[in-house]
Amino acid sequence: MTIQDLGNIGEFVGSIAVLLSLVYLAFQIRNSTEAARTSTYQSVVSDFGELNRAMASTPGLSSLFVKGMNDFLSLDPDEKARVSQLFFMIFHYFENMYYQNRKGYLENDVWIGWKRLMLTYYGCAGFQAWWLLRKDVFSSRFVEFLANERSDKPVASYFDITQMANPAA
Repeated sequence: MTIQDLGNIGEFVGSIAVLLSLVYLAFQIRNSTEAARTSTYQSVVSDFGELNRAMASTPGLSSLFVKGMNDFLSLDPDEKARVSQLFFMIFHYFENMYYQNRKGYLENDVWIGWKRLMLTYYGCAGFQAWWLLRKDVFSSRFVEFLANERSDKPVASYFDITQMANPAA
């Protein structure tokens, strides 16, 4: 066997090693992306869960939220401040979800339900009154998305839910 033959064998073995390294790297990237998606989903659920827990455990806050979604301008100054903070927090959560979906970390089948909820909130008259005053604190891309996006399926608003008749009655 000549030195050239050994060199060819060495190149071949080196090529195999590079190929195996690339396959390993592809698996690592795939696993890393999946872990990031899982973490993003967990964060979304956790953030909204904390907000819902706070609203459910604070007497009157859920009712105030419903009232604000329908007629923000009729609220007294203290109520406007509280509802404004809720709207701000909720829509920054939605903005994060929108961003994570655009970057591929929040999958479309998960995003669609959140998007429907977000567009339901966005369409409420009280929220629209607040939005005119505060939309400039959100990214221009998110503001444009909300202005142009339409829901593919209507979702009951909190007002609709609170006005439902008691089926047991």
